[in-house]
Amino acid sequence: MNTQHISTSRRDFLKTSASMAGMFLLGFPAWGAQDYPRRTIHPYPNKLAWGDGTLRLSKRATLALGRDCDVEMMKDLWQRFTFGAVKLDVTSDPSLKPVEFSLAGARPPQREPNDTYALTVNASGIAASGVDAAAVRHAWFTMLQLLQPGDDSVAASLLAARRTTSDSPPAASRLAATVAVSNHDLSFAVPHVEIHDWPVMKFRGLHLCIFRETPPHMIERAIRLAAFFKFTHVVLEFWGMLKLEALKELSWPEAWTKAEAGKLVRIARSMGLEVIPMFNSWGHATACRIAYGRHVVLDQNPRLAPLFEPDGWTWCLTNPRTLDLLRRVHDELIEFAGPGQYFHIGCDEAYSHATCDRCRQTDRVQLFADHINNLAAHLEKRGRRAMMWGDALLERAKWPSGFAANGSPALPTHLALDRVSRKIIINDWHYDVKGEVPTLAHFRERGLETIACPWNSTANIRALSKAAVANKSDGLLMTTWHHLVQSIPALHYTAACVWSKDQAALGLRQAEGALPRAATASILRKLAPADGKFDRAGWNTFELPSVID
Repeated sequence: MNTQHISTSRRDFLKTSASMAGMFLLGFPAWGAQDYPRRTIHPYPNKLAWGDGTLRLSKRATLALGRDCDVEMMKDLWQRFTFGAVKLDVTSDPSLKPVEFSLAGARPPQREPNDTYALTVNASGIAASGVDAAAVRHAWFTMLQLLQPGDDSVAASLLAARRTTSDSPPAASRLAATVAVSNHDLSFAVPHVEIHDWPVMKFRGLHLCIFRETPPHMIERAIRLAAFFKFTHVVLEFWGMLKLEALKELSWPEAWTKAEAGKLVRIARSMGLEVIPMFNSWGHATACRIAYGRHVVLDQNPRLAPLFEPDGWTWCLTNPRTLDLLRRVHDELIEFAGPGQYFHIGCDEAYSHATCDRCRQTDRVQLFADHINNLAAHLEKRGRRAMMWGDALLERAKWPSGFAANGSPALPTHLALDRVSRKIIINDWHYDVKGEVPTLAHFRERGLETIACPWNSTANIRALSKAAVANKSDGLLMTTWHHLVQSIPALHYTAACVWSKDQAALGLRQAEGALPRAATASILRKLAPADGKFDRAGWNTFELPSVID
């Protein structure tokens, strides 16, 4: 039902109720309708003009597609976002360009020079045009956020409720009201709008860790949300939680099989994400957090100790079995992840590098450089570019506090900077930096491509995003580590930073306070329904922490 037709008395009632709810529940008056965005869209388009009208979709709609549109993805998400209330009839239209779609008969708009996609909604329907399949997918994600459900039977239900109240006993009134609320037809209002859109960064990635305690459905929710927010890549790092044929002790007995984990890969790829496999190939060889002292290999088979430096934290690089094992693991993970351009070799925080008796006899810097280059060369033969964390290539004394720089006089791995292959992409991570990021220019001036890597602080995300654009980095990789529950509701913020020109979207009303969290939750309910299960809803398994502080 069009809101323009709601009676004045009902409108006044709703406004008064909203104000009262705001004052009693939030402690301040509710915002006026004119201050609230007509639709929240994450990430917000770079160029958008709202029209005056509203298109209404109900019961049935026809979607015409160009030949390169992802019909299965579009049908699946339409079902999720309309709750099955509007049946979608899909046709192939040879008059459309390969990456165009038309819903309800509208003509696809003309793209402007900077556009990756253009989307229009008018009285004729909804249509979009993209530069490629990824762009038209993004147009579809934007369009779905324009849908607003309405109850076609509100007036009839209210009338029935009034009649029941006056003519029936209380029990019958309650039953009739329940039926009126439960049995209704949905329609969807879509505001007239013209959108021209493009991203400011080409690479927009999310790094996900799978620990023993990580619920698979939570990783699925993060993947679906990142894709929907127009990320391009997801890095999957299994902390001893993927069974590998290369060496069974590389995973815990309860680790996921490739068939189980493969569901996540299929979901990511179905929504347009490239999956980047990751394996720690120097430091972090324990595949466990150092805070709790486990070692996935040595806690199962201590006789494999020669593969590592004496403390087990770092791989032993003078043992030829180490390089052979790492190559086989890389090959296995490449096959698991499917087609793609990249492989992440980790290589951060290798504090015990070259501490065994054999490694001590070598040039430790050259040993490190040769190891990195050997891995990168092997991956290149497999059609992949190596990514690595950049901290070992930065001298701690040269950079201010807060920068991840682990080269030191005791472990001068920063001297390998001029020796590593220029085909390696440096993932430059700094989690306490909230201003300038000169390390990106430092790597670029030495011929290395970079990707900026923040964590889940909004100030950190914003700073590294600005620096990535200013320093012509390939893009940004948001890391999550063991803070996935804090990172999921921050994805909207990262999406705005990597998509919005000059980060203009961060100044919009939809980015204020708790609004983006509520919008994220609303989107997640559609992307990955909880099916009524408490522990599958939202992004945490509890409402109150186990310890109140």
